[in-house]
Amino acid sequence: MARSETDSVGGPVSLGSNGRLCGGNRARSDGWSFQQRNVFASLLILCAVCCFIECNDVITSKGELPAVSSVKNTVMAVFSPMVKAPGPCKFLAGTRKQNHQCRRDIGLPEAIKEARRLAVTHCQEQFRYDRWNCSIETRGKRNIFKKVYRETAFVHALTAAAITHAVARACAEGKMTKCQCASERKPEATSLAWRWGGCSDNLKHGKRVARNFLELQPKAGDPVAEMLRHDSEVGISAITSAMTDRCKCHGVSGSCSMKTCWRRLGDFNTTAALLRTKYHLAIRKIPINNKTTRRSAPGIFRPRETVYDQLYYFETSPTFCSVTRGRRCLHPDNCATLCCGRGYTTKVIKTLEKCRCRFTNGRCCQVVCDYCEKYEDRYYCK
Repeated sequence: MARSETDSVGGPVSLGSNGRLCGGNRARSDGWSFQQRNVFASLLILCAVCCFIECNDVITSKGELPAVSSVKNTVMAVFSPMVKAPGPCKFLAGTRKQNHQCRRDIGLPEAIKEARRLAVTHCQEQFRYDRWNCSIETRGKRNIFKKVYRETAFVHALTAAAITHAVARACAEGKMTKCQCASERKPEATSLAWRWGGCSDNLKHGKRVARNFLELQPKAGDPVAEMLRHDSEVGISAITSAMTDRCKCHGVSGSCSMKTCWRRLGDFNTTAALLRTKYHLAIRKIPINNKTTRRSAPGIFRPRETVYDQLYYFETSPTFCSVTRGRRCLHPDNCATLCCGRGYTTKVIKTLEKCRCRFTNGRCCQVVCDYCEKYEDRYYCK
């Protein structure tokens, strides 16, 4: 038989025959669990909204990059300070597909490391006295990968070219297990005194690896991804134009009665210089879904080209003035542009160099030289 009592806060409760609380406290307990369920459901909805915002790949008319992009992350890693990554790619925190490639293809991580060295070294050499010297920063925490600038197009092309070059050369040098020397056909113009052989750089395999590693697959309806793919293909195409014939003479006493010839990639600096020319001739486009009027639009990007000889970009480049402090200028005229009007300082540097070299006692072939002091003016941005 149930009996009624009053709880500690004055609310009526009833005790059942089994001694358990009924009534007020049970209702209050049910009320708290209902509120907890509401809070939990709200948190789930909030998490779902946050995931949708972070993972959404919708391209805005401003030309911003998607949140997740293999080619973007790879190029950012190439032009960032080198940090050894824990994955199989060693010097690159790769995606699942990239890690699988590095694990399967022995020698690929070292080729990627060499491609990184080629891209960064030659980029800095080409833009040594420009405002932008291949730094990915624009101002503060912003970088060139937030939007598709002219510089963004260049580094994508240069990275694709460097990977192609490094892999093609590694194949010929026997540093990779999945490839070997290229089986080039003998050119029709080859004379009878030539023998087509040697070990040609495997450019075909280099292109294949670069496209797979950067995941340069067409993406319909994604103008930014299509533009970055196009710019990367421009870099791969620039490598193709750098192939030349190399020959070695054979014969008695140094004669060249027979020559062995093969195909080899030229110096990567030639490719970097070619891409710099394309950088200055790059054309600004707008996404195809932009509502800008045709009269004011610089051109609509439609990724239908099969000839990759022109770099494209979406946004006008920043000034890069915030990253030029302390930079060395070439001469006062160059400082006027590089230092953004802040002025420059001049330092006199003294160096020693050999001078007045001559044969000892007027006889061949020992040479002695004096050391002369040389003073050089160097200019640095304020």
